[in-house]
Amino acid sequence: MTARAIVRDTLRGEPRVAALVAHFETVANGAMRDMPVVNRALRVEAIGFAPMPGEAGARGAWLGVLITPWSMNLLWLPGAMQDSAPCPRPGGKARLRVGNVDFEWIGAHVQGVGAYACCSLFSPMFEFAGQESAVATAQAVLAQLRGGEGGAKGDGNGDPARIAPRAFLLRPGAFGSAA
Repeated sequence: MTARAIVRDTLRGEPRVAALVAHFETVANGAMRDMPVVNRALRVEAIGFAPMPGEAGARGAWLGVLITPWSMNLLWLPGAMQDSAPCPRPGGKARLRVGNVDFEWIGAHVQGVGAYACCSLFSPMFEFAGQESAVATAQAVLAQLRGGEGGAKGDGNGDPARIAPRAFLLRPGAFGSAA
């Protein structure tokens, strides 16, 4: 499967997303191939990458979810604009608000992509029976963060919510009511 085939719901104007998918597909087929944390029902896929809210155009920062057979991460690709938040150095940490929630991000760097930061949502990925359930979860997370119905809220005093990613995902009503 080519990187182009698995960049779902992604604006094609950001070549770093396809480069990230290609890099992680190489890792999946190489170093991670026989690791016990790999869910063999999953594949590498980029979900919903788009400019961050408040970032204008392709020169601003981008946000999306990267699914791998061993993890699901929010990924932040910093923008080239001066008013974009700086990306932490590889291995370094930074806080970045997405919607009304502050998350802790870890910096990374990949040849052909440059600097990016990730925030773990799930790892390992054995909770997911298949790719479609992982994709649906990623899309729901992005909808929540981008202000979908029932989106993340602050504390009522104008301060953003400061919660762990898993707590954000598992809070009551995060993905609507159970049917």
